[in-house]
Amino acid sequence: MKNLKIAIALMMLLSQSANANDVGFRKIDNVSKEGLSMAVLYPTSSEPKAVAFGPFKLNVAIAGIIKSGQFPLAIISHGSGSSSLSYKDIALSLVKNGFIVVMPSHPQNNYLDNSSEGKVENYVNRPRHITASIDKVLSIPSLRSHIDIQRIAVLGHSIGGYSALVVSGGIASTKELIDLCKNEPELSDPYCAPVLANLLTQTVIVNSKDNRVSAQILMAPVGALFLSKNSFENVNIPTLLLVSEKDEELSEKYNSQVIKSGLQNTGLLTYKVIPNAGHYSFLSVYPDFLKAELGVIAQDPDGFNRAEFQKNIGNQIATYLNQVM
Repeated sequence: MKNLKIAIALMMLLSQSANANDVGFRKIDNVSKEGLSMAVLYPTSSEPKAVAFGPFKLNVAIAGIIKSGQFPLAIISHGSGSSSLSYKDIALSLVKNGFIVVMPSHPQNNYLDNSSEGKVENYVNRPRHITASIDKVLSIPSLRSHIDIQRIAVLGHSIGGYSALVVSGGIASTKELIDLCKNEPELSDPYCAPVLANLLTQTVIVNSKDNRVSAQILMAPVGALFLSKNSFENVNIPTLLLVSEKDEELSEKYNSQVIKSGLQNTGLLTYKVIPNAGHYSFLSVYPDFLKAELGVIAQDPDGFNRAEFQKNIGNQIATYLNQVM
């Protein structure tokens, strides 16, 4: 039965790839009192055109008509200080493969306003933003009627991976993070800087499972808040854990390895190391004129081709989700 399901999923993917969907785009503001906004990308029957979004150009139909049918929903949670469109390549691939994609911009932890970075409220609020995003799209009749509510996935990169894991049932503890950073003063992972500067002192348990989520994709995720032995007892959905072989930001021991060790006995974990990838290789390719200004987030280890990787990773994620949801 499992092999049959995989075969059907692959046939669907091949069919969708041969007739790739055009992409519609909507922006939704004021989703929450914090000012949560989100981009919604979806299969459309309208004619797309090239539209500038900051440094990027996307071939989309603004407010286009949603293609008939129902589609799985994917929520993408961006990294700290980043933006939703930093994952545009993955999002576009998912839409072309028949997904509706929601990309929230996490308030006070994005490239325009990063004032909550490293603070306790950021760890508490980020998972809530994901749930609020799902609530919002399901409250809009023109979107809700095209969403298969039995097939909702959450994707997250870096602290976005932390956010996804909490929504998927992970129980996070800032105490675990604080103790780790104080006991390992040589640890250079960026989440330790606020601890060592006494900016993160409050200990809280973050437990914000959303039972509507049926699969998750974790990309170079933060795992240091899940060191407690019961952190993963409520995670019971398929998980694809994508790890950068040459992650220059997060130490494997306290992040991806913590998650792998906690989930590997569930039978629901697929673990994959991306050869030669860096922490930021999951972000879209930036225009050459921006690379010097952006620094490390636009750089990859020598020999790694981010453009080629971005051409494939979205399709691979779509294949996985079609297999497990």
